[in-house]
Amino acid sequence: MSENKELNRKLAEFAGIKVLGVVLAGEPRGSLWPEIDMTGFAVYPNETRARTLCNFPEDETACFKWLVPLAIDKIMAEQECSSDVAYAILFKKWLQELELIIPEAALALCLAIEKLIDQQHIL
Repeated sequence: MSENKELNRKLAEFAGIKVLGVVLAGEPRGSLWPEIDMTGFAVYPNETRARTLCNFPEDETACFKWLVPLAIDKIMAEQECSSDVAYAILFKKWLQELELIIPEAALALCLAIEKLIDQQHIL
């Protein structure tokens, strides 16, 4: 589970989401800690109020809203290709993660995007 927390933090940073901290169970509502978990608070791009941080490894909708457009832009810039080709590259990596490693769709997509961020096996 802590691996997913670190993955979630990394993906949030990639998306430009500023993670503020978390409220831990049993702590007063005002206690914020530097660790991130599913109840973390964050400020999203073009927003001024903090709200609950999405959990990318379990939320395909959040992945497609916040991560996929940035991943496509990154692929297009690095590969000097069209968006169609970039989507095909990302889709191929996603399917490889689904097929070889992870049966959960959102987590597999997150792992494919993490590899893109880390520049591992883009093509």
